[in-house]
Amino acid sequence: MALGATVCVFAGVLAGTLLLAEVGSVAGVRRAVAAHLLLAVLATVVVCVAALAASSGLAWVGVVAVVVAAAAGVRLWRRAARDRSRRPAPAALLVFHGAMAGLAGLLILLAAARV
Repeated sequence: MALGATVCVFAGVLAGTLLLAEVGSVAGVRRAVAAHLLLAVLATVVVCVAALAASSGLAWVGVVAVVVAAAAGVRLWRRAARDRSRRPAPAALLVFHGAMAGLAGLLILLAAARV
């Protein structure tokens, strides 16, 4: 499960990199972008370490890290959506990014619960 979460995290990171090009230049969201990136990097590292170590405790920390990073991402998306002067980010890419984050969260949760 943790290995699947790691794959999902990296697929989400790829989509997030493409999204960053779209929303990174929106005025007033630089702090939100920085917070989401920092939390996402932390979540990625914790999920990868939990997968490599096969540690239930680290997997629980990974669950929390993914949830916190996702909350920061939703906050960033809401702030960027307020700027009507720019075209919105591609919906399919945004949905894929969110789905990968959600799936990673679910898989690392299952790994933590040792299902």
